[in-house]
Amino acid sequence: MLIFKQILLSLIFSIMIASLNFSLATPMQNIELIQVLRDNIDGADGLDNPRFISITSDHSKVFVASGDDDSLAIYNLDSDFKLTFSQIFKNSASDINGLKGASSITLLDNDKKVIVAGFYDGALTLFSSDKNLYKFSKEISDGLDYKRVFDRSISVGKLDTLGLLGAWEVISSTDNNQLLVASYMSNAIAIFDVMPDENIALNNIVIQNGVLNAGLGRPVSLALSPMNDELYVLGFEGHQLTIFDRDESGTLLAKQILTNGIDGVEHMLNPQKVVVSPNGKFLYVAASGSNAIVVLKKDKNGKFVFLQAFSDIDTDGNGLNGVSSLAISSDGSTIYAAGESGTGLFILNVNDNGLLQLESKLLRDVNTNYELKGISSITLTNDDRHLLLTKAKSDSLLVFKVIVYQVK
Repeated sequence: MLIFKQILLSLIFSIMIASLNFSLATPMQNIELIQVLRDNIDGADGLDNPRFISITSDHSKVFVASGDDDSLAIYNLDSDFKLTFSQIFKNSASDINGLKGASSITLLDNDKKVIVAGFYDGALTLFSSDKNLYKFSKEISDGLDYKRVFDRSISVGKLDTLGLLGAWEVISSTDNNQLLVASYMSNAIAIFDVMPDENIALNNIVIQNGVLNAGLGRPVSLALSPMNDELYVLGFEGHQLTIFDRDESGTLLAKQILTNGIDGVEHMLNPQKVVVSPNGKFLYVAASGSNAIVVLKKDKNGKFVFLQAFSDIDTDGNGLNGVSSLAISSDGSTIYAAGESGTGLFILNVNDNGLLQLESKLLRDVNTNYELKGISSITLTNDDRHLLLTKAKSDSLLVFKVIVYQVK
């Protein structure tokens, strides 16, 4: 009964907002749970502390990075969007390295290449398609033991030649010509060129903000603007966002740094995930230390300024505790958010002015009573029709169908 009341209140609230905006129809969403996979149950594997999911553009494969299995798991997708286990690569295999603390994935070459960032191994591990399967290709790493790397009393100094120590997130440029890695322990952005023969070569290691003469604040998340001409870098410990101009060759030039508590920026403690609106005018930052989503708007001078902090006060609860997961729809009208220390999946409407408002929050699936607690990542398909969530502490993967309808 309580769940029904919450859903009913959310629906009433959304209808009231639509009336206030004099809108003839407002899109609403129903999120339907269609599958739950648990590690080592019914053939599932590679779901021990799942940290990241990537999906092929044709929706035929799902890739999962597991932080505790130290693995890349691959699942097949059928026409009903149901997952079945296909392959797994683990660090425990004698011929595979670089996957310890696997934390992020990006796809290249029409999904034929899979790149995995290994947080503890300080590595990029490359896999390539082999008919309908994948095979290990190579590891890029300095080969330093993680105990040495994470002992802050002893500097690794010149042994860090690649800027990959504590590799947290890897992304690719839209033309697939470069890989960019946020490396927490190197306190750097490592930039790699993807060569015509598909080899990966180090281009540059960015360790400070250039003309801004400041460090990166232990980077953990990256995003590129829709035109690939700006790079956004979150510094977890520095409570900061650094913005770089990026030219056609991938060269970076720092132009702005936004720090919590300075120049009107609020509620941006320990920022952990950044996403960009499709028009490039707004940035949305999940600040896990503030339990808030910070909204930044690009002004007429091309600089970003603080616009809003959407927090638990706006959700009538504490579900955004440790918020670290965000996904934005292809048209920029909807953001999905969750806190790994909180409860619930939050569906937020994005107004034309960039401001967020709560559409609904799903605390548990209505049909199965499955609790949505401790969500560690959110992945939205490119057609906006399915959501894949990971729950790190319960070693599980959830698949939701997104049904959009109109409220008159």
